[in-house]
Amino acid sequence: MEMEQKKYHFETRYQRLLENLQVSKTILVNYNGQLSQDLISQLETRVEDSISNFQIPKSPVKKIFFISVETLQNMLIHGNKDHAGNQHNYFIVSKNGTCVEITSANLISNDTIDFLNEKINKINSFENDLGLKEYYMDQLTNNHISEKGGAGLGFITMAMKSGNKLKVVFEKICNDFSLFELTSVVKTE
Repeated sequence: MEMEQKKYHFETRYQRLLENLQVSKTILVNYNGQLSQDLISQLETRVEDSISNFQIPKSPVKKIFFISVETLQNMLIHGNKDHAGNQHNYFIVSKNGTCVEITSANLISNDTIDFLNEKINKINSFENDLGLKEYYMDQLTNNHISEKGGAGLGFITMAMKSGNKLKVVFEKICNDFSLFELTSVVKTE
């Protein structure tokens, strides 16, 4: 029952988000389900193909692609699995005028919400690139590698590449897990 609750929660949020985005944006890539390395490669190709259909300069294209790859890898490696061993994820790339949004969601343990929220707030607190770069260097030299192989640099690099604040949503699903949604915005001009 609990597994169905998580799946339903993700499905509902994903469908609602897609409907809202379609009102004012063009959906370039969307996916909802479990991830594998092969599937990530396919999604990366879809992102690359879809953004090449627009007259976007090379620099923003590189940023969009980098953030998409980083986001997908983070979801696969760091996303929690429910008690049945399933990951719940979605990934949407949308375009509106001169902005491309990369939105993702995955399952996280409720006991990591405060840590993630604090980390994102710290990253978003910097008013300029220099402060964020200094923070990145500090984390690179002083942070330890987690059990899953990360040093906590992914969010920082996404914020640096996008040049914008990261947007996050935490939605509690049950006593153990929450949905964690992350959006990065890249300006194309």
